[in-house]
Amino acid sequence: MYVTRVKTLPIEALHATFDDQYPVAEFRGLHASLEYPEEAVNLPEIWVRYTDSAPLRQSGIAHVEDAHPVTGARIEPFTRWRFEGSWEFVVIALSSVERDRVYDELIATIAWSGYDTLRGRFRQYLNTNDLIDLTIRTDEIESTGESAEPGTPWGTDEVLYERTLNIDLIGDFVPDPVTGEIVPLSRIVTSQVIDLTLDNLARGEITDGWH
Repeated sequence: MYVTRVKTLPIEALHATFDDQYPVAEFRGLHASLEYPEEAVNLPEIWVRYTDSAPLRQSGIAHVEDAHPVTGARIEPFTRWRFEGSWEFVVIALSSVERDRVYDELIATIAWSGYDTLRGRFRQYLNTNDLIDLTIRTDEIESTGESAEPGTPWGTDEVLYERTLNIDLIGDFVPDPVTGEIVPLSRIVTSQVIDLTLDNLARGEITDGWH
C-alpha cells in the first residue's frame, strides 16, 4: 500500500527533473530505478530504497475523516496514518568521476532545488502528488559511504563505483479499509466537531473529534 507509493515517488520525481530540460545536458535522461542495474546501458543510475524508521501509527486520537462522495457512492469514514522513514539514494557508475558528478547533481536537486526553477521540479512533484502528504528533510543529508568493487551483474570484470546518501521523511496517507487502496488527498474533508454526548457532559468533559 503506502510503501509501494513512497518508493515510487522519488523515482518519478527524479525522472520529472532529469528530463530534456535539465540544465546540465550530460545528465538529461538520467536513469533512476527501484532495482539494481542489470545492464551497463542504464549507467549511471540512481538506485532508490526506502526504510521505515518508526512504527506506522494513526494520526491523532479518534481521528476520522470523510471523503467527497463520487456519483452514486456513500460517504465513508477513513482513518489517517502516519509513517516516518528515510530514502536511500545510491549512485552507481563505471567511473569514480562520473559517480561523483552524478552525486553532486543529486545533492543540488535535493538540497537547494528550492532556488532553481528546473531542479525545483523534484520538490514540486513530491509536494503536488495527491496520495501522500509528504515532508522531506532537505537541511540535513547524510552521506553513508562510497565503494568501488570489481564485477558486474552482466558478467564483466568492470568496476562499479557507488556512493550513497540518505534523507529523512515523514508523511501521512489515508487508506480505504475495504479496497486497501490509498484515497486521494483531494477527496478528504476534515472539520472540527465537539463531542456533546451525555456521558461527556455528565462528567463535565468536552472532547474534540474530527470527521
